[in-house]
Amino acid sequence: MLFLVGTRDSNIKNGVILNEKCPKCNTQDTLHFSIYKKYTHVTLIPLFPVGKSVYIRCSHCEENFDYEDLSESAQLQLRNEKLDNSIWMFSGSIIIALFLIFTINRYFENKDEAGVLVKNPMQGDVYNLKLNNGYYSNMRIDKITGDSVHATLNDFQAYMPNEIDDLNKPENYSNRKVYYSRKDLIKLYQENEILKITQKKANGFSN
Repeated sequence: MLFLVGTRDSNIKNGVILNEKCPKCNTQDTLHFSIYKKYTHVTLIPLFPVGKSVYIRCSHCEENFDYEDLSESAQLQLRNEKLDNSIWMFSGSIIIALFLIFTINRYFENKDEAGVLVKNPMQGDVYNLKLNNGYYSNMRIDKITGDSVHATLNDFQAYMPNEIDDLNKPENYSNRKVYYSRKDLIKLYQENEILKITQKKANGFSN
C-alpha cells in the first residue's frame, strides 16, 4: 500500500472586517477575509494542523492585502474571530493512537497468557518465536515425554511479528525437529523469544 504524506489547506471561516477602511481605496466595510488552516495528512487522512493563514481582499478595488497591511484594530478583529472546532484535523493521529493502545494491550495480553501456557505445554500447541537472526517463525509441539518437549520448526520465516500466524499451516512443518526441557521453554519465554502460544484443545484452538 502506498502512503502519500503532504499538507493541505482547509477554509474554516470567511467574513468581513467591520468598521474598517480599505488601505488603498479608503472604502469602509469592504475588506473580506478568508481564514485557512494547514494540516498534515497521510493518504488524505488528516494527522494534525501545522499553521494558519489569512487572505484579505477588498471587494471595491479588488486589491489583496497581507495581515500586516491592516490597521491594529483590524488585526485585533481577526485575532478575536471565533473559529470552528477543527478536531477532525487530528483524526489520523487519534486513529494511530488508538491502534497503538490496542496493539500494546494485545501484546501484554498475549504475554500474560503465554506465561501461563508455557508452563503446561500440550501436544498441538503452536509457539510464535523470535529467532536469533531477527526473523520470526513458529514451532509445533509434537509430544511431551516426561521433562522433554519434542517439536517441529516451521520451514518458513516472517519479517514482522504480525505475519507469524500466516505461516502456521500444516504443510509448512516438515522434518526440522527440536526438543527442549520444560525449563528451556520457560527460559525462552523469559528472554522474549516466545511471543505467543496458540494452544490446541479438544474442541478447537484457544489463543
